Amino acid sequence: MKICVVSRGDLSLFPPTEGASVKLFYTLKGLSKIAKVYFVTAENDFYYEIFKEKFRRKKYPKLIKNSKIGKVHKKILQLLGLSKDIFVLYHPLVNLKLWLKVLYVVKKEKVDVLQSEFTAFGIPALFVKFLTFKPIVLVEHNVETFQLPKVTRIGKRGKKIIKLVEKLVCKGSDRVIVMCEAEKKRLLKLKVNEKKIKIIPHGVDLSRFKKIKNVKTLRKKYGLKFPVLVFHGVFSYKPNLDAIKFLIEKVLPELEKKKVKAKLLAIGNYPPQIKHPNVIFTGVVKNLPKFIAAGDIAVVPLTAGGGIRIKILEYFAAKKPVIATKKAIEGIPARNNQEVIISSLKNFSSNLLKLIKNKKLREKLSKNAFQFIQTYDWKEICKKYIEVYEGLII
Repeated sequence: MKICVVSRGDLSLFPPTEGASVKLFYTLKGLSKIAKVYFVTAENDFYYEIFKEKFRRKKYPKLIKNSKIGKVHKKILQLLGLSKDIFVLYHPLVNLKLWLKVLYVVKKEKVDVLQSEFTAFGIPALFVKFLTFKPIVLVEHNVETFQLPKVTRIGKRGKKIIKLVEKLVCKGSDRVIVMCEAEKKRLLKLKVNEKKIKIIPHGVDLSRFKKIKNVKTLRKKYGLKFPVLVFHGVFSYKPNLDAIKFLIEKVLPELEKKKVKAKLLAIGNYPPQIKHPNVIFTGVVKNLPKFIAAGDIAVVPLTAGGGIRIKILEYFAAKKPVIATKKAIEGIPARNNQEVIISSLKNFSSNLLKLIKNKKLREKLSKNAFQFIQTYDWKEICKKYIEVYEGLII
């Protein structure tokens, strides 16, 4: 089987540093154990052939490589009412060079099925389907009609375009994969055919969290003593930025009032310009599992976003007790007070304080969460993708 994956080229894959890039990298890697995978982006002048977990660059012909098509797509997107911060998601609507790249790879490599990650990347896939009759699987990281207006400013025209594109791509796709039941319900509101929708959650590479070395050295380097709170994500993403501000402005002061001197380890790109004596912004790190392991309690006070938060799966894999909002845990069927503490923002500090003072509860959460996460290994997740593809090409 040969699969062509069309997605964003701005995401860091080597190593993956955020939820979307982690999902994409391990999907590509996992699928390559069973099939040949071709990864196409707009940004690169090459595409990847991935087989048996090995990534190999392949060049486009000069005709495509030197093509000037697509240079004005930013102006067109502005006319459509789409804000600059989502151009990276919606340039495939008018980026004809990407359309040609996908067509070239599908024809050259004799691809069996197309997989588009993120809604608008289904547009070049639909173009190729029209010419080649190859089936398309759309992977929805979020149902963007409902989620994007919550995290960025979009005018009425832009909202209409996003909704139109999502409905069009879903209608033209042979299967639509979502991460959880909540996202499926959002698609049904758009009147997407329920028979097309398949729920396949995000996964986690459990092997990355085994036998992590030099954690004590890392804690010593940063002067970390119990309790160390840990949170990671890209801080240019508004829900993550709001969460870290909440932790700094509300949670840490309330803990201090109770004479608990907690440190906050904030891991991820684009850290805000906030200075606090008990907050450490690490920026991007090469060994994320080691930094997570350096924390004592994972804190996830998210109030917006969609899909499944990979960060929570990673905390479970690292055997960290987790306290999270209902929104943060959405799509993950973990039980309150069993695998996770689910808390409102209002009670977040008080519930966190109870967790800090209760060692037995922390140990119970860590043990249960680690058992829970075993079924989320990427090896098993990717098998579900292959089952979908096999059903389309037989």
